[in-house]
Amino acid sequence: MKTTLFLTATTTLLILAGCGSEPHASAAKPLPPASVLTVAATLQEHGSVEILPGTVKAASAATLMARVPGVVGRINATPGTAVTAGTVLVQLDALEIAAKRDQAKAVAAQAAADFERAKLLVEKQALTKSEFDGAQARAAGSAAAAAEAEIMVGYTRITAPFAGVVVRKFAEVGDLLSPGRPVIELEDPASLRLEVEIPESLAAKFVIGTKLRVQIGAAAIDQEAAVVEVTPAADPVSRTVLAKLALPTDAKGLRSGQFGRVTIPVAGGSLLSVPATAVVQRGQLDAVFVVQDGKALLRLVRLGGTDGARTAIRAGLKTGEMVVVDGAESLSDAQPVTAR
Repeated sequence: MKTTLFLTATTTLLILAGCGSEPHASAAKPLPPASVLTVAATLQEHGSVEILPGTVKAASAATLMARVPGVVGRINATPGTAVTAGTVLVQLDALEIAAKRDQAKAVAAQAAADFERAKLLVEKQALTKSEFDGAQARAAGSAAAAAEAEIMVGYTRITAPFAGVVVRKFAEVGDLLSPGRPVIELEDPASLRLEVEIPESLAAKFVIGTKLRVQIGAAAIDQEAAVVEVTPAADPVSRTVLAKLALPTDAKGLRSGQFGRVTIPVAGGSLLSVPATAVVQRGQLDAVFVVQDGKALLRLVRLGGTDGARTAIRAGLKTGEMVVVDGAESLSDAQPVTAR
């Protein structure tokens, strides 16, 4: 009886399992094989230039902060708004500051009137010299206090220090601001620079006025730019020197934060290199496709110099490895390939 019950239960479970199972999802469709042209990475006399990365930044940029406490009553600019110098960007509702200004002006007016009466009385010898000096001091002190209060009221208006474009805002209407809190970030798009960290060994190549080739893919810039600023001291941590190159003011699509490269002529040498067409970009990273066991494997590399036709590889590749030089841009990692 027990055996019969066991067999019946087992059979029922198998039937239920078979009925409840779903066919497995089909595997991802394999990548189609691609026909590519490959060459071996070789040691060659190379390194006539060095390529260094840089970042586009505005030469004129400012983060505007609140100088007095107050509630944001009005914001006259949003990111992307072009403004002129002196434009009021943020207005604070600071009634307490305005009230103190009015009080200081009233005190100053009364002190000024007292001083005028004191001058008349001292002429008639009806006022001592010390009393006259006291009235004069009170008039001067109250006038200075009124001027200071007027300046504090002026701080409730946050204005643009130069003509530019609002790139960020850090407050909204109704926010309570304390002194020192950032409110608006402003940049002058007509003063963009490519900032590059230069190794000490190459710092001598960067002299103000020297023209070097810069490339910024996002803005389609590939032209010479002049060095306009070089820091006189090296960073003690990175051992680099900061250099800035002036970028064209009429370039479309150029904006701060973009990635760029600068090409520096250096002495030649024997380095591992591949044809320039083998190098592909994945975001801001450089890579090549290495062919192994019939597949194209994406390999991140660190570039050295280039002479236009070939590019030096400082890390990530070994001599003799086969790299794709034609069709690499359209490949995916681990895609099957046939070399032609």
